[in-house]
Amino acid sequence: MATTSSLGIGTGVDLQSMLTSILAAERTPITVANTKISATNAKISLYGTLKSKLDALQTASDTLRFPSKLSAISATSSDSTVVGANAAFNAAIGSYSLDVKQLASAQKSFSNSYTSGTTFDSGQLTFTVGGIVATPIDLTGPATLQEVGAQINSAKVGVTATVITSGDGSQRMILTGDKSGSGNGFSLVSTATPSGSQSSLGIFDDLTAQEILDGTDTLQRSEAKDAEMTIDGISVSSSTNSFSSSIEGLTLTAVKLGQSKVTVQNDATKITAAVQAFVDSYNDVASLIKNNSGYNATAKTSQPLNGDSASRSILESLGSARTTIPDSLSAATFKTLADLGVTIQQSGLLSLDSSKLSNAISTSASEAVKTLNAYGESFGTKVVELQGIGGAFSNRLSSLNATVKRDQDRVAALEVRVELIEKRYRAQFTALDKYVNAMQTTSSALTQQLAQFS
Repeated sequence: MATTSSLGIGTGVDLQSMLTSILAAERTPITVANTKISATNAKISLYGTLKSKLDALQTASDTLRFPSKLSAISATSSDSTVVGANAAFNAAIGSYSLDVKQLASAQKSFSNSYTSGTTFDSGQLTFTVGGIVATPIDLTGPATLQEVGAQINSAKVGVTATVITSGDGSQRMILTGDKSGSGNGFSLVSTATPSGSQSSLGIFDDLTAQEILDGTDTLQRSEAKDAEMTIDGISVSSSTNSFSSSIEGLTLTAVKLGQSKVTVQNDATKITAAVQAFVDSYNDVASLIKNNSGYNATAKTSQPLNGDSASRSILESLGSARTTIPDSLSAATFKTLADLGVTIQQSGLLSLDSSKLSNAISTSASEAVKTLNAYGESFGTKVVELQGIGGAFSNRLSSLNATVKRDQDRVAALEVRVELIEKRYRAQFTALDKYVNAMQTTSSALTQQLAQFS
């Protein structure tokens, strides 16, 4: 095959330019197809952005839909240094007088003092924690007090051991229960004998009567105790400082002894924030579609979603969810989103009148929440349908991807066709070049011979 640069040398005709023009004409359908692919890919990219905004709208709708996410209830304590409070969505509105009588504590016991260098022979340490006998700890001696403590901690029996060394070198083991509450006390039986004539680990250094009388005890012992408080004069207790079952939906945390008042009320701020987030998410979807659906009559150019029926269908579906009153609201105080301050503007975007929403919450927070729950369900369900199998969004995206695949296959086929055409024309032009060149050579020879006879 002749090279591209050699075409036309034999004929003196610019065959290469002729071939280039022919191929350019043959590639016109490829150019058109590639332009179409680029435009379709732009739509696919836009639909990808639209999906993220629809997902955000679904999240915002679900926040309105589920009371546990809406967080429409809040609890405040008049003195959070005494009692902390946290309200769930199902907490009853009201106020409660609290008096913390006792904080929960874990048992803390001290061994007797041991001289420096004390070791313990082999034996067993058996803990009873919360009335349950733990698996005995087999102690391999001789072991120092620190080594004994390490074995206790490794066994994880529900008691933590710490060794303290005083200035004179003597040592004590502190045993602390892992859980607070009166039902989580512990005891220890030890068969490991300490060197010398010192007392067993199972004998704790308890307060003496004299120490109790004169207050000379310096060891900070503690019993396993429940937290105790009164709620409106009613005594309640907890193994921890957290009270989560005394009042439904309300968790109280005792911090210190004292009195406080806890008030449970509707949280208008959280409700307003949730509604505003919904409005913003809806507007993001609507703006994306509207801002990419225009047509420039002067330039005769269209934006990617101009004439796109699927995007119009999405807006219509969301509009239907906005205007259709849910069946559950047939007898409700607030039947429409407009009743809660959410209205449609001339631009097609939503707007929130926070003052109107606040007034509705003040009138009846439960009814306002009920209405928000219903519309949250409507919008959430609609978005799921749009993006699900057979939905306008999913169908359109599938169609666009299929179009790109079909056009790419067509381009590939056209490229093969153009390659074959190029080979055919190049072969023909090369043969013509050779033929003309041969004829010119023959003509030149004949001319020379005739010149000799003349």
